Amino acid sequence: MTTTTPTLQTRMALAEIPDRLEALRVANTPTNANRRTPDEPTPATTANTPNGGGGGGGLGLRVDNDMNVAQAQDFSFSPLPSPDELIIRQRGRRRFTTTFSPDKVNGGVSGNSSSIRSPFQRTPTKNLQLTSGMILRSSPRKRLTMGSTPPEPTPMETYSPIKLTHTKQQLWPGTPIVKKQKMDDRPVAQTNSEVPLPTLLSGLSHQQLIDLIMCNIKQETAMATQSAEEKIRGQLLTPDISLLEQELHYAKRLIFKSLPTSRLCKKTDAAAYSKAAIHLNEFKRVLQTQAKRLHDSTHWDALVDYVSMAWQCVASTPNWESNSHNAVRRQCFKLLACSCYAAIKHGGMRLGQTRLETLERNLREWSKDYEDVLSCVNALQRTLNSRTSL
Repeated sequence: MTTTTPTLQTRMALAEIPDRLEALRVANTPTNANRRTPDEPTPATTANTPNGGGGGGGLGLRVDNDMNVAQAQDFSFSPLPSPDELIIRQRGRRRFTTTFSPDKVNGGVSGNSSSIRSPFQRTPTKNLQLTSGMILRSSPRKRLTMGSTPPEPTPMETYSPIKLTHTKQQLWPGTPIVKKQKMDDRPVAQTNSEVPLPTLLSGLSHQQLIDLIMCNIKQETAMATQSAEEKIRGQLLTPDISLLEQELHYAKRLIFKSLPTSRLCKKTDAAAYSKAAIHLNEFKRVLQTQAKRLHDSTHWDALVDYVSMAWQCVASTPNWESNSHNAVRRQCFKLLACSCYAAIKHGGMRLGQTRLETLERNLREWSKDYEDVLSCVNALQRTLNSRTSL
């Protein structure tokens, strides 16, 4: 009967621990990794062998026991992974390769190349189409929103506005077709038919109105143009001087507003003139502009009527105490007298008998304000005498 030392008994007890732990552990799925063949020795038998099965003696027995303890710890604390865990481990962490060569598909080089994934390799998924007969389709809400299945895309070279509208109508049948308005560079007066024509003409300048009328008068032949001019000439009226009268009276009103209002101050002395001088010059400018406009347009009858109106307006301006301050007043009278003389000389008998007789009576009265107006009286008498001689 062999005697065992205490050290050997401790080692034999430690060697029996892996078998007892393995009996307590329940594996999820039996695999070839944890199966043991009947001929394979257990850790206990290996530990009980004096030479450790390898002829190494006590040293081999100690190394085998240490390895068994380590394997027992791994088996007890790390259970076998499930199939889902294997897929996750198969994905692994992406590692970028040094060379961008195409991946080896089935039939490539054996070894570690199949286990190393390329960063561009797709994640392994379950093949639903092979395992089940389900066909992936779009959701019902998406099909209702789109209305119908869109047609196949048309090549880019065959696109046209008509085909695009056709395609849009097929995709969304209820969508209204809105036509874009074209930008028009013509004047608004030509495109806006809602505004009356007189309103549009009132915004044009005098030169624009003249050009518009002359453009419409011109015809293909000279005879047609002349007949159109005669038709327009027969419809011409005497110019309206009411607007000119309002402007002239406004300039005169500014003169009187500039005068002092106190009873202790005179309204015709040098102090009052210094305040009204600027308005007197403005009054003279307005009078000269209006008279020149009628003179240049050769409306002699309207010029005679304007002189009769403006003379009364100039006569009502202040008569200053100093003779030098009345220079603007005399210049205005001289301007009206020259205009009246030009109207009598160029207008002649076309001014009408009634207008000439009225002008003759006015000239007698105007001579009290400005004596040089008597030259107009002489010109008027020569005109009347030539009519009687004919």
